[in-house]
Amino acid sequence: MTPANKPEFLAVLSRTFRTLRQPVPEPEILNVWWAKLEPFPLEAVAQAFSKHLDVSEFAPTPAAILKHLPKASDDRPDANEAWAIALRGRDERDTVVWTQECAEAFSIASSVLDDDETGARMAFKAAYERLVERARTDGRPVQWIASLGHDAAQREIVVTEALRAGRLQLEHAKVFVPALAAPDSAYSASVAQENLARLRQLTTSINKSGEARD
Repeated sequence: MTPANKPEFLAVLSRTFRTLRQPVPEPEILNVWWAKLEPFPLEAVAQAFSKHLDVSEFAPTPAAILKHLPKASDDRPDANEAWAIALRGRDERDTVVWTQECAEAFSIASSVLDDDETGARMAFKAAYERLVERARTDGRPVQWIASLGHDAAQREIVVTEALRAGRLQLEHAKVFVPALAAPDSAYSASVAQENLARLRQLTTSINKSGEARD
């Protein structure tokens, strides 16, 4: 929302509280509501208040409204994608680039994976979703890490792909695959032109100096 949306937002909030026969929060508390919900579009916020009226007879809290709003994407894979990524870690030859939560959940599920893959997947999903929810509540950004396998060729492919996808930074990727190391400074046309001009000046000075000696 933008500051221009604030009057309409307050009207939506006021109607919700009055519908539930509850007093509208004081201005100081309204500022808390605005701070919590401002990042979301007004239409989505209004729908969230409407959903709250469908499921509750009590006055909402910011947390209650947030439950009805879409979670902002933080580049963490969903549980099914995370499971597919984690399965690549079954073979110690293979390198896997996964999130911290994916690695932790797989360590929990791997103990039963050989005997019961379905049970392992269910255990992984429950643990993964719990870990992701905790990380989001704590405001921790996604952290992609590499678990290195023995196969050097496969390692280079996986790490390079993770670098291209933005899941690993170059400074980390080249630790695992030194061939990815790049020059410290990027090419600059302006700097190259300046250096060329200095070289020409230096060459001219040398030539003049030589002519003077002759």
